[in-house]
Amino acid sequence: MSATKSLNILHLFPRLLGLNGEGGNVEILRLRSEWRGLPVVVNEYDGGAPVGFGDADLVFIGSGPVSAQLIAHPLVLAVAAELRELAADDRPFLAVGAGFQLLGQTVALENGEVLEGAGVYPVSTRHGGTRVVGDLVLESERFGTIVGFENRGSFTEVGPHATLGKVVYGRGNSETPGAEGFWEGNLLGTHMHGPILANNPLIADSLLDTARDRRSLQYGDPGSDKLHEIDERARQARGTIAASPLSE
Repeated sequence: MSATKSLNILHLFPRLLGLNGEGGNVEILRLRSEWRGLPVVVNEYDGGAPVGFGDADLVFIGSGPVSAQLIAHPLVLAVAAELRELAADDRPFLAVGAGFQLLGQTVALENGEVLEGAGVYPVSTRHGGTRVVGDLVLESERFGTIVGFENRGSFTEVGPHATLGKVVYGRGNSETPGAEGFWEGNLLGTHMHGPILANNPLIADSLLDTARDRRSLQYGDPGSDKLHEIDERARQARGTIAASPLSE
């Protein structure tokens, strides 16, 4: 582990899996920590030796088109064992879209090919016909209203495991709207874009708290006026989207 009093975020494949502004999630995590007085070091990994993986306090992987997913696939498998070790050691993960799929068990593509996943998440993905594009609104016992944007042509099978929330508007994991994503313990996966943490800062803070608690790290400042202002704007955005969601 790093001896410095900083939080270390491992950003997987930012150049391949950076669609929909997903890198903004990492920036949000960094700023929300640093505005509270805890520095953040971001390690961007695009392949090769898994340098610095052991120092990771929090892991993020974003989304991309199928073409990028196919390029990223062997690179993900090359470090699958290391990623499973991080997950088993209670490092929090946030995986979105194609990255979420690749960290699962299998990904069944439209052409019938089945990709082996990294096995970090106990979920599987299969092609789902008509693409769904539009706002996605959830209700969560933990966070209340959650809003984001879904753009996918696949279904995610999570089995009996816990999800991010109940679908109020949109489709979510399966053909019959019911739930979205996966969240158990330190593992959060979703197809909510936006990026998801922009309008749902409580989720960002929960991930940061899990990372901090594991290393007994403390914030140097309880917060700032800037954080309060941003949180209020996010609250207003959630209310607006939830009241009048849109889809194609």
